[in-house]
Amino acid sequence: MILASAGALAGLSAIPSGFGQSSDNFQKSGIPLLHITDLYHPPQDPDDHLDLLTVAALDEFDLKGVILDATQKFLDPAPAGFDIARDPGFIPVAQLGHLLGRRIPAASGPTIALKSPTDPATDRPDREQAGIRMLIDVLRESPEQVLVSCAGSVRVLTAAFNREPELLRSKVKAVLLNAGSTGGTKREWNVGLDLSAYVGLWRSGLPIHWYPCATERSAFNIEHERGTYWKASQAELFRNLPQSLRAWIAYNFMGERSRDSIRALSEEVNESVWEKVCSEQRNMWSTASLVMAAGRVLAHTKDQWRFLPSSSVNDLELWPWRIDAIDAKADEEGRVDWRPTPSKSHYKLFGRKSGTAFGTAMAEALNALLRSLPL
Repeated sequence: MILASAGALAGLSAIPSGFGQSSDNFQKSGIPLLHITDLYHPPQDPDDHLDLLTVAALDEFDLKGVILDATQKFLDPAPAGFDIARDPGFIPVAQLGHLLGRRIPAASGPTIALKSPTDPATDRPDREQAGIRMLIDVLRESPEQVLVSCAGSVRVLTAAFNREPELLRSKVKAVLLNAGSTGGTKREWNVGLDLSAYVGLWRSGLPIHWYPCATERSAFNIEHERGTYWKASQAELFRNLPQSLRAWIAYNFMGERSRDSIRALSEEVNESVWEKVCSEQRNMWSTASLVMAAGRVLAHTKDQWRFLPSSSVNDLELWPWRIDAIDAKADEEGRVDWRPTPSKSHYKLFGRKSGTAFGTAMAEALNALLRSLPL
């Protein structure tokens, strides 16, 4: 089932803030996952589009919905806003559901920061409540615990916890937290989107699998053993993709608004447009969190690096990565004081073998994963 008809998707303004939702969404076996993402159309940073494709391509996941974490300054044009006007990313989600022939519920959340770490955001307009309601409804209806992936601010998750703390404590299997810094005084981008929400999440006691987007040096440190960052050319990432996926990428990366968003997926991509897309580099942060949560590893095969189920790698060379138990506490400024612990802990921290070749391996594996999408 797709999210909406082609006619309804032709105009961006035609898509409501919580479409595709219903109570029958528990129908696929796999790891239940809610994906919270600051996905926009046109994009603010299209790494979020690649994260969405990654979630869809990892068939270990049963994707319960996509919650769009939009921040008001990216919805308004300058000078009031950041640069150009954008919409929450309903269009790429709907298009992907159409290509996959499946239903992907989507909803948006509050667009301004929480007033405090305990703010439930109940004063926001109805159109900004859908994302919080979706999260609560999915948890309440699920017979299993649910993974919650956060790539952006954690505004929706913290607001939901502040409304239903016992529900979230019982039903959230783990939070895949792609935000924050391992140290230093500079505030990481996602933390800056909603400081109160970030502090509130760390104080909630929910199990956090922490994948920091920045290290003590910067958010672009490919060497650090705790760093999730990697970089690749889009030419490598998008090598040999099928026509329909190329069309999805071109439409969304270029931020198209003039063509019908469903019909465009069946049309060939203009060669000059595709050359422009492939000429750019892409910074990535969240890939490891999703792949590891799916139970896969980064393995070197005769066909280069691949994301493979951990049970199937036998004697293949692996790029070592892990998730270590830590003690952690966030202060009022969002700085997390952490240290490894041999004891059981609600908090775990990503680690990997350092080295610049990590980006090459991740790019090869992600390209192969994207080519595996059942379009």
